[in-house]
Amino acid sequence: MALVDDNDINVHLPTDKISAEEGDLLEEIKEDIERVIRGYLAGHVDALEMALWVDPDSTPTMIRAIGGRLGASFIYRKRYSEDSLEDPQYAQFKYNEAMAMLNGIINGDIELDPDDPSGVTLTLDMFYPNDPNTDPPKFRMSDAY
Repeated sequence: MALVDDNDINVHLPTDKISAEEGDLLEEIKEDIERVIRGYLAGHVDALEMALWVDPDSTPTMIRAIGGRLGASFIYRKRYSEDSLEDPQYAQFKYNEAMAMLNGIINGDIELDPDDPSGVTLTLDMFYPNDPNTDPPKFRMSDAY
């Protein structure tokens, strides 16, 4: 599953020139987006929180906005890189925006809303064997192997 959908990417592409399509190896690009975001935020955003980001619907809006910008930059760069020896300016602009947003999360200038978008709150009951319906417990801290 991906953190973003096609619309998250297309909103950052000039509609008169380009759109995200399957011919752009879109699934591979979405995997790259996820790798970049999770890699940058590892150690800065709680791993349990990031583990809840399994699809676009469970991914915070800010992360989807970052992913959309990254996807747009990857697609635009791929489509127009042959026109010049340098990276296309628009692709670089979108990439820089995304990276600035990621750095904003890392340095605390941008906060992720814990209630966005799923409203899932982690509790001890969500982690096995803490489920109160488990009777008897499968093991206790005092158990030895």
